[in-house]
Amino acid sequence: MNLHGIFPAKRREQIMQTKENSEKTGWDHEFPKGTIKYRMTNDFMFKKIFQQNKRALKGLLCALLDMKLEEIRTVKVLNPIEEGDVVNDKAVILDLLLELNDNRIIDIEMQVEDEGNWEERSLVYLSREFDQLHKGEIYENVKKTIHIGILDFTPKGFPEKLYMDYYFYHYNTGHKYSDKMSIRVLQLNQLGKKEDEEKMPDLYHWAQLFKATSWEEMRMLAKENEEIKECVVTLKELSVDERARMQYEARLDYQRRLKGAEFHGMEKGIEKGIEKNLVYTVDNAMRNLNLTLEQACTALGVTLEAYQTAKENQEILA
Repeated sequence: MNLHGIFPAKRREQIMQTKENSEKTGWDHEFPKGTIKYRMTNDFMFKKIFQQNKRALKGLLCALLDMKLEEIRTVKVLNPIEEGDVVNDKAVILDLLLELNDNRIIDIEMQVEDEGNWEERSLVYLSREFDQLHKGEIYENVKKTIHIGILDFTPKGFPEKLYMDYYFYHYNTGHKYSDKMSIRVLQLNQLGKKEDEEKMPDLYHWAQLFKATSWEEMRMLAKENEEIKECVVTLKELSVDERARMQYEARLDYQRRLKGAEFHGMEKGIEKGIEKNLVYTVDNAMRNLNLTLEQACTALGVTLEAYQTAKENQEILA
Protein backbone atom coordinates (compact mmCIF):
# COMPACT_ATOMS: atom_id res chain seq x y z
CA MET A 1 0.00 0.00 0.00
CA ASN A 2 1.30 3.46 -0.92
CA LEU A 3 0.85 5.60 2.21
CA HIS A 4 2.18 8.78 0.65
CA GLY A 5 -0.54 11.36 0.02
CA ILE A 6 -2.94 9.52 2.36
CA PHE A 7 -1.34 10.14 5.76
CA PRO A 8 1.03 12.83 6.99
CA ALA A 9 4.69 11.86 7.42
CA LYS A 10 4.51 11.28 11.19
CA ARG A 11 1.43 9.05 10.84
CA ARG A 12 3.09 7.11 8.01
CA GLU A 13 6.07 6.46 10.25
CA GLN A 14 3.78 5.18 13.05
CA ILE A 15 1.97 2.83 10.64
CA MET A 16 5.24 1.43 9.27
CA GLN A 17 6.58 0.92 12.81
CA THR A 18 3.39 -0.92 13.82
CA LYS A 19 3.71 -3.18 10.76
CA GLU A 20 7.38 -3.87 11.56
CA ASN A 21 6.55 -4.72 15.20
CA SER A 22 3.73 -7.03 14.06
CA GLU A 23 6.11 -8.90 11.78
CA LYS A 24 8.60 -9.29 14.62
CA THR A 25 6.00 -10.73 16.99
CA GLY A 26 4.22 -13.02 14.48
CA TRP A 27 3.69 -16.74 15.10
CA ASP A 28 6.93 -17.61 13.30
CA HIS A 29 9.06 -14.92 14.93
CA GLU A 30 12.34 -16.45 16.16
CA PHE A 31 11.15 -19.79 14.79
CA PRO A 32 13.47 -22.72 15.57
CA LYS A 33 15.60 -24.31 12.85
CA GLY A 34 17.02 -27.74 12.28
CA THR A 35 16.00 -31.08 13.80
CA ILE A 36 12.97 -31.32 16.08
CA LYS A 37 14.06 -32.85 19.37
CA TYR A 38 10.57 -33.36 20.82
CA ARG A 39 8.59 -34.95 18.01
CA MET A 40 4.84 -35.41 17.82
CA THR A 41 5.10 -39.17 17.40
CA ASN A 42 5.98 -39.30 21.10
CA ASP A 43 2.69 -40.22 22.81
CA PHE A 44 3.26 -37.78 25.68
CA MET A 45 3.92 -34.78 23.41
CA PHE A 46 1.00 -35.76 21.17
CA LYS A 47 -1.43 -35.83 24.07
CA LYS A 48 -0.03 -32.73 25.75
CA ILE A 49 -0.40 -30.60 22.60
CA PHE A 50 -3.98 -31.56 21.83
CA GLN A 51 -5.02 -31.36 25.47
CA GLN A 52 -3.63 -27.84 25.61
CA ASN A 53 -4.78 -26.46 22.25
CA LYS A 54 -8.46 -27.10 21.51
CA ARG A 55 -8.38 -25.39 18.13
CA ALA A 56 -5.62 -27.70 16.95
CA LEU A 57 -7.60 -30.66 18.36
CA LYS A 58 -10.72 -29.63 16.45
CA GLY A 59 -8.69 -29.36 13.26
CA LEU A 60 -7.30 -32.87 13.69
CA LEU A 61 -10.76 -34.29 14.43
CA CYS A 62 -12.18 -32.64 11.31
CA ALA A 63 -9.49 -34.29 9.20
CA LEU A 64 -9.89 -37.72 10.83
CA LEU A 65 -13.70 -37.75 10.87
CA ASP A 66 -14.35 -35.78 7.66
CA MET A 67 -16.18 -33.01 9.52
CA LYS A 68 -16.40 -29.24 9.14
CA LEU A 69 -15.04 -27.03 11.92
CA GLU A 70 -18.47 -25.51 12.60
CA GLU A 71 -19.91 -28.99 13.18
CA ILE A 72 -17.79 -29.38 16.32
CA ARG A 73 -19.72 -27.63 19.06
CA THR A 74 -17.90 -29.06 22.07
CA VAL A 75 -14.94 -31.35 22.69
CA LYS A 76 -13.83 -32.50 26.14
CA VAL A 77 -10.64 -34.33 27.09
CA LEU A 78 -11.82 -37.07 29.47
CA ASN A 79 -8.38 -38.25 30.58
CA PRO A 80 -6.11 -35.20 30.76
CA ILE A 81 -2.51 -35.33 31.95
CA GLU A 82 -2.66 -33.72 35.39
CA GLU A 83 0.04 -31.73 37.15
CA GLY A 84 2.29 -34.14 39.01
CA ASP A 85 1.49 -37.15 36.82
CA VAL A 86 4.48 -39.44 36.40
CA VAL A 87 4.69 -40.40 32.75
CA ASN A 88 7.51 -42.96 33.13
CA ASP A 89 5.10 -45.52 34.49
CA LYS A 90 3.19 -48.26 32.68
CA ALA A 91 0.06 -47.27 34.61
CA VAL A 92 -0.09 -43.92 32.80
CA ILE A 93 -2.27 -44.26 29.70
CA LEU A 94 -1.36 -41.71 27.06
CA ASP A 95 -4.18 -42.24 24.59
CA LEU A 96 -6.40 -39.19 24.07
CA LEU A 97 -9.96 -39.92 25.22
CA LEU A 98 -12.53 -37.36 24.06
CA GLU A 99 -16.24 -36.64 24.19
CA LEU A 100 -17.36 -34.92 21.01
CA ASN A 101 -20.57 -32.84 20.89
CA ASP A 102 -21.79 -34.70 24.01
CA ASN A 103 -22.78 -37.69 21.90
CA ARG A 104 -19.60 -39.40 20.66
CA ILE A 105 -16.60 -40.97 22.38
CA ILE A 106 -13.35 -40.74 20.45
CA ASP A 107 -10.19 -42.53 21.58
CA ILE A 108 -7.00 -41.57 19.71
CA GLU A 109 -3.73 -43.39 20.24
CA MET A 110 -0.31 -42.62 18.79
CA GLN A 111 1.72 -45.82 18.37
CA VAL A 112 5.17 -45.89 16.79
CA GLU A 113 6.44 -49.39 17.60
CA ASP A 114 4.84 -52.51 16.14
CA GLU A 115 4.38 -54.79 19.15
CA GLY A 116 2.56 -57.42 17.08
CA ASN A 117 -0.77 -57.00 18.88
CA TRP A 118 -2.40 -53.97 17.28
CA GLU A 119 -5.68 -55.68 16.29
CA GLU A 120 -6.26 -57.08 19.78
CA ARG A 121 -5.13 -53.91 21.50
CA SER A 122 -7.40 -51.63 19.46
CA LEU A 123 -10.39 -53.94 20.04
CA VAL A 124 -9.78 -53.89 23.80
CA TYR A 125 -9.58 -50.09 23.82
CA LEU A 126 -12.73 -49.79 21.69
CA SER A 127 -14.70 -52.25 23.82
CA ARG A 128 -13.58 -50.62 27.06
CA GLU A 129 -14.75 -47.17 25.98
CA PHE A 130 -17.98 -48.48 24.44
CA ASP A 131 -18.99 -50.02 27.78
CA GLN A 132 -20.07 -46.63 29.14
CA LEU A 133 -23.63 -47.10 30.44
CA HIS A 134 -24.29 -46.64 34.12
CA LYS A 135 -26.52 -49.00 36.07
CA GLY A 136 -30.16 -48.46 35.11
CA GLU A 137 -29.46 -46.63 31.83
CA ILE A 138 -31.24 -47.85 28.72
CA TYR A 139 -29.19 -49.36 25.90
CA GLU A 140 -30.28 -46.67 23.46
CA ASN A 141 -28.23 -44.15 25.43
CA VAL A 142 -24.93 -45.76 24.49
CA LYS A 143 -22.76 -43.25 22.62
CA LYS A 144 -21.12 -43.87 19.29
CA THR A 145 -17.52 -44.88 20.00
CA ILE A 146 -14.59 -44.59 17.60
CA HIS A 147 -11.05 -45.79 18.23
CA ILE A 148 -8.43 -44.13 16.04
CA GLY A 149 -4.93 -45.53 15.81
CA ILE A 150 -2.20 -43.30 14.40
CA LEU A 151 0.53 -45.79 13.59
CA ASP A 152 4.02 -45.47 12.16
CA PHE A 153 3.88 -49.03 10.83
CA THR A 154 1.56 -51.34 8.94
CA PRO A 155 0.34 -54.25 11.08
CA LYS A 156 0.86 -57.68 9.56
CA GLY A 157 -1.83 -58.43 6.97
CA PHE A 158 -3.16 -54.86 6.83
CA PRO A 159 -3.61 -53.12 3.45
CA GLU A 160 -0.86 -50.69 2.49
CA LYS A 161 -3.17 -47.68 2.63
CA LEU A 162 -2.82 -44.34 4.39
CA TYR A 163 -6.25 -44.29 6.07
CA MET A 164 -8.88 -46.96 6.66
CA ASP A 165 -12.12 -47.25 8.61
CA TYR A 166 -13.65 -50.47 9.88
CA TYR A 167 -17.29 -51.19 10.84
CA PHE A 168 -19.40 -54.23 11.71
CA TYR A 169 -20.77 -55.64 8.45
CA HIS A 170 -22.48 -58.85 7.39
CA TYR A 171 -19.81 -60.86 5.61
CA ASN A 172 -21.87 -61.78 2.50
CA THR A 173 -24.45 -59.02 2.07
CA GLY A 174 -22.46 -56.03 3.28
CA HIS A 175 -25.30 -55.01 5.63
CA LYS A 176 -24.01 -52.67 8.34
CA TYR A 177 -24.92 -54.15 11.73
CA SER A 178 -24.29 -50.91 13.58
CA ASP A 179 -22.25 -47.74 13.24
CA LYS A 180 -22.04 -47.31 17.02
CA MET A 181 -18.58 -48.93 17.06
CA SER A 182 -15.82 -48.37 14.53
CA ILE A 183 -12.06 -48.31 14.22
CA ARG A 184 -9.98 -45.95 12.09
CA VAL A 185 -6.31 -46.47 11.27
CA LEU A 186 -3.93 -43.81 9.97
CA GLN A 187 -0.67 -45.42 8.82
CA LEU A 188 2.00 -42.73 8.72
CA ASN A 189 4.46 -45.03 6.97
CA GLN A 190 2.13 -45.07 3.95
CA LEU A 191 2.67 -41.39 3.17
CA GLY A 192 3.87 -40.53 -0.32
CA LYS A 193 0.98 -41.38 -2.64
CA LYS A 194 -0.19 -38.44 -4.77
CA GLU A 195 -3.77 -39.74 -4.90
CA ASP A 196 -4.01 -39.61 -1.09
CA GLU A 197 -2.87 -35.99 -1.03
CA GLU A 198 -5.43 -35.09 -3.67
CA LYS A 199 -8.29 -37.07 -2.12
CA MET A 200 -7.81 -36.01 1.53
CA PRO A 201 -5.40 -33.04 1.62
CA ASP A 202 -6.11 -31.98 5.22
CA LEU A 203 -5.51 -35.45 6.66
CA TYR A 204 -2.45 -35.83 4.44
CA HIS A 205 -0.98 -32.60 5.84
CA TRP A 206 -1.63 -33.73 9.43
CA ALA A 207 0.13 -37.02 8.68
CA GLN A 208 3.07 -35.08 7.24
CA LEU A 209 3.13 -32.99 10.40
CA PHE A 210 3.35 -36.06 12.63
CA LYS A 211 6.22 -37.44 10.52
CA ALA A 212 8.09 -34.13 10.32
CA THR A 213 11.64 -34.23 11.65
CA SER A 214 12.66 -30.59 11.07
CA TRP A 215 11.27 -27.21 12.06
CA GLU A 216 11.47 -26.13 8.42
CA GLU A 217 8.93 -28.84 7.51
CA MET A 218 6.72 -27.74 10.41
CA ARG A 219 6.83 -24.11 9.32
CA MET A 220 5.89 -24.99 5.74
CA LEU A 221 2.94 -27.14 6.84
CA ALA A 222 1.75 -24.45 9.27
CA LYS A 223 1.24 -22.13 6.31
CA GLU A 224 -1.20 -24.64 4.76
CA ASN A 225 -3.70 -24.74 7.59
CA GLU A 226 -4.63 -22.52 10.56
CA GLU A 227 -5.26 -25.46 12.90
CA ILE A 228 -1.92 -27.03 11.98
CA LYS A 229 -0.32 -23.66 12.71
CA GLU A 230 -1.90 -23.74 16.19
CA CYS A 231 -0.42 -27.18 16.71
CA VAL A 232 3.05 -26.10 15.58
CA VAL A 233 3.01 -23.01 17.82
CA THR A 234 2.03 -25.15 20.82
CA LEU A 235 4.83 -27.64 20.07
CA LYS A 236 7.25 -24.71 19.86
CA GLU A 237 6.08 -23.45 23.28
CA LEU A 238 6.23 -26.88 24.92
CA SER A 239 9.71 -27.47 23.51
CA VAL A 240 11.05 -24.70 25.73
CA ASP A 241 8.81 -25.48 28.71
CA GLU A 242 11.08 -27.07 31.30
CA ARG A 243 8.41 -29.23 32.95
CA ALA A 244 7.07 -30.51 29.62
CA ARG A 245 10.61 -31.29 28.49
CA MET A 246 11.30 -33.25 31.68
CA GLN A 247 8.08 -35.25 31.24
CA TYR A 248 8.93 -35.91 27.58
CA GLU A 249 12.42 -37.12 28.50
CA ALA A 250 10.99 -39.27 31.31
CA ARG A 251 8.62 -40.90 28.85
CA LEU A 252 11.42 -41.55 26.36
CA ASP A 253 13.58 -42.99 29.12
CA TYR A 254 10.77 -45.30 30.24
CA GLN A 255 10.25 -46.52 26.66
CA ARG A 256 13.98 -47.14 26.23
CA ARG A 257 14.18 -49.09 29.50
CA LEU A 258 11.10 -51.10 28.58
CA LYS A 259 12.55 -51.98 25.21
CA GLY A 260 15.86 -52.88 26.86
CA ALA A 261 14.11 -55.13 29.37
CA GLU A 262 12.16 -56.84 26.59
CA PHE A 263 15.37 -57.42 24.60
CA HIS A 264 17.16 -58.73 27.69
CA GLY A 265 14.26 -61.10 28.33
CA MET A 266 14.37 -62.25 24.72
CA GLU A 267 18.10 -62.88 24.96
CA LYS A 268 17.57 -64.90 28.13
CA GLY A 269 14.85 -66.88 26.42
CA ILE A 270 17.15 -67.65 23.48
CA GLU A 271 19.90 -68.72 25.89
CA LYS A 272 17.51 -71.08 27.68
CA GLY A 273 16.34 -72.45 24.35
CA ILE A 274 19.90 -73.09 23.22
CA GLU A 275 20.76 -74.78 26.51
CA LYS A 276 17.66 -76.96 26.35
CA ASN A 277 18.45 -77.96 22.77
CA LEU A 278 22.08 -78.70 23.68
CA VAL A 279 21.10 -81.09 26.48
CA TYR A 280 18.48 -82.79 24.28
CA THR A 281 20.95 -83.27 21.39
CA VAL A 282 23.71 -84.72 23.58
CA ASP A 283 21.30 -87.03 25.45
CA ASN A 284 19.78 -88.16 22.15
CA ALA A 285 23.22 -88.99 20.73
CA MET A 286 24.10 -91.06 23.82
CA ARG A 287 20.82 -92.93 23.69
CA ASN A 288 20.55 -93.63 19.96
CA LEU A 289 24.24 -94.13 19.17
CA ASN A 290 25.13 -95.88 22.43
CA LEU A 291 27.82 -93.30 23.23
CA THR A 292 29.24 -92.22 26.56
CA LEU A 293 28.74 -88.61 27.62
CA GLU A 294 32.33 -87.74 26.74
CA GLN A 295 32.02 -89.41 23.29
CA ALA A 296 28.74 -87.62 22.52
CA CYS A 297 30.14 -84.21 23.50
CA THR A 298 33.27 -84.78 21.41
CA ALA A 299 31.22 -85.88 18.38
CA LEU A 300 28.98 -82.81 18.62
CA GLY A 301 31.78 -80.35 19.33
CA VAL A 302 30.42 -79.50 22.78
CA THR A 303 32.57 -79.21 25.88
CA LEU A 304 31.68 -81.36 28.86
CA GLU A 305 31.52 -78.21 31.01
CA ALA A 306 28.97 -76.56 28.67
CA TYR A 307 26.76 -79.67 28.80
CA GLN A 308 26.95 -79.91 32.60
CA THR A 309 26.15 -76.18 33.03
CA ALA A 310 23.15 -76.42 30.70
CA LYS A 311 21.96 -79.56 32.50
CA GLU A 312 22.22 -77.87 35.91
CA ASN A 313 20.33 -74.79 34.69
CA GLN A 314 17.55 -77.02 33.36
CA GLU A 315 17.26 -78.85 36.69
CA ILE A 316 17.08 -75.54 38.60
CA LEU A 317 14.25 -74.32 36.36
CA ALA A 318 12.40 -77.63 36.45
